[in-house]
Amino acid sequence: MKTFSTRIASMAVIITAFLVFYPSAASATTVTVTVGNNCLCFSPDPVMIQPGDTVHWTWSSSGHSSTSGPPCSANGMWDSGILNQGATFDHTFNSVGSFPYHCTPHCSFGMTGTVIVSSPSATPTATATHTPTATATATHTPTATPAATHTPTATATATHTPTATSTPTATSTPTATPTPCTGRCSPTPRPRPTPPRPTPGAAIAAVADFKGDGHPALVIRNAGTRQTAIWYLNNNVLTGVAPGPTLAASWTVRGLLDFSHDSYPDYVVFNPVTNETAIWYLSGLTSISSTSGPTVPSGWALAATADFSRDGNAAYVLYEASTRQTEIWFLNNNVFVGGSAAPTLPADWSLVGIADFNGDGHSDYALLNSTTGQTAIWYLSGATLIGAAYGPTVPAGWTFVATADFNGDLKPDYLLYNSARRQTAIWYMNNHVFVNAAFGPTLPAGWSLVGE
Repeated sequence: MKTFSTRIASMAVIITAFLVFYPSAASATTVTVTVGNNCLCFSPDPVMIQPGDTVHWTWSSSGHSSTSGPPCSANGMWDSGILNQGATFDHTFNSVGSFPYHCTPHCSFGMTGTVIVSSPSATPTATATHTPTATATATHTPTATPAATHTPTATATATHTPTATSTPTATSTPTATPTPCTGRCSPTPRPRPTPPRPTPGAAIAAVADFKGDGHPALVIRNAGTRQTAIWYLNNNVLTGVAPGPTLAASWTVRGLLDFSHDSYPDYVVFNPVTNETAIWYLSGLTSISSTSGPTVPSGWALAATADFSRDGNAAYVLYEASTRQTEIWFLNNNVFVGGSAAPTLPADWSLVGIADFNGDGHSDYALLNSTTGQTAIWYLSGATLIGAAYGPTVPAGWTFVATADFNGDLKPDYLLYNSARRQTAIWYMNNHVFVNAAFGPTLPAGWSLVGE
């Protein structure tokens, strides 16, 4: 644990620099694990904590134990004995490592868990040396080039619209409602196959309110036909499906915003081969016209769209992979107005969402560490980084793909996706703090989240 003077020094760095941030040296945390909550399981599992933290098991049903060691093989580190509903048991972990445990009567039925104790890791740091000024040279700061001569047009919608499949049962899918954690632990669905890794600038899924009812909808894509479809949601529940425009070859959706100010979100599409951008204006789900946007310079990619100037006009967020630099291009409809250098991402971190997490009216960056699954929020004022905080850690097998307010509490939530199962899930957030979780719909075979 850091000393008091170290924490004071860290706070001074944050206040004076605004560009470097560190994890807080919090006191020991207690993490609750529910035993046998309508299943032969421990929830959440695994649990990720740090040395000095305590795991607090609470029995939801009778006849179970929390016994350390591999399945059906106790190693003597701890053993609650067989307890009944309402009982509790605590164990404090003081050393780093991975600690398997099991229920003695039900270990052969797969009632096992793991406590992972790891040392605190540094929060991603945006440094002034890697963040170019707004007047960066042409080799590092993209400039708007003439509009593309070839604008893709929307083709007729497909005759086959995907329908939602049933949600898998709890025995083969991650727990839909992991117990909210406190401190540094993170909710983790299970089981845990090898996770897909997001590609910077291409991992943000397309989510928007197409009906104007305050409920975000998912845009999904058929890889074979390039057909898009809209899945209307009420919170995490699928309420309807409708076909959307078909994408032209080599083009992909990189954002959904109302560019024409007609109250309907429009498709922002990007061609990574030619670096052209275009706007597809929609009336509901009908493509009514299209126009070219500014062309992105070589080496850069269109990563996302958002309103950074708070004037109702959309902006492009660009990303340069070799330098990890981001840049904001301010637009008036499809016309480039000006650019501003934005924070440089640390190594292994990628931009996966943009939303106002702290309620100050400014769009913020949501980041994901592709190696550890750790998330973080970078709080912005326009294009300027002013602060940062950790979010929950995404479990293996899942990818953090977008942000949106799914439950209508005016706070952005995380959208997660498991590509192996085509399963979606929502993590409900309060700023950077995990509150609860629920499954979303499962995608049909051949379809994926746009941008995923």
